[in-house]
Amino acid sequence: MKFTTLALMCCIALASCNGANANKQQAPQQVTQDKQAAQDKQDKQSEQYIRQRLTDIYAEAFRDKEHDLMALDAKFMSQEYNQLQNRAMAIAEKNNDMVIDADHWVQGQDWTYPTIDIKRIDNITNTTATAHVIITTHMPGCDSQQTELTLPLVYERGDWFIDNMQQYYEGELLDEKAWYKDYVEHSK
Repeated sequence: MKFTTLALMCCIALASCNGANANKQQAPQQVTQDKQAAQDKQDKQSEQYIRQRLTDIYAEAFRDKEHDLMALDAKFMSQEYNQLQNRAMAIAEKNNDMVIDADHWVQGQDWTYPTIDIKRIDNITNTTATAHVIITTHMPGCDSQQTELTLPLVYERGDWFIDNMQQYYEGELLDEKAWYKDYVEHSK
């Protein structure tokens, strides 16, 4: 009986040591993963990365004329923007209103061959940045139309997302999030 108890205690002690060693072996791997995640985030804070991210976003948005606006918004706009837009869309559906009447990715209704020119990216922090871009729609047989936009960006879900689209039109600031907020507050 003493031998069985002693053997059992040795097994428990050995298992305990092996568990502690396993945790010690996993700890350096976790530290390495944390360091890599921190380095990835730091790399994504650069103007060069943000510029490429916007180029990629707009390349997908411009890919074809029949794209799904809401799918693009869900994929590339911030969570806050999408939540606000979804609330506005639900109210509009209930009230039989039209909330969206133009494609904000190209700043128009009828368009062909849009391009983006990223003028500058500024105010870069760990979680926010501001992009200043020009969207040009090239219409065969017509003059091209240029729209200057300010795109507040947010870093969330491990990457940069557009949080709002703002432009001046005839001296007045057109702010999509402000418009959605106003619509939601006054159309319930």
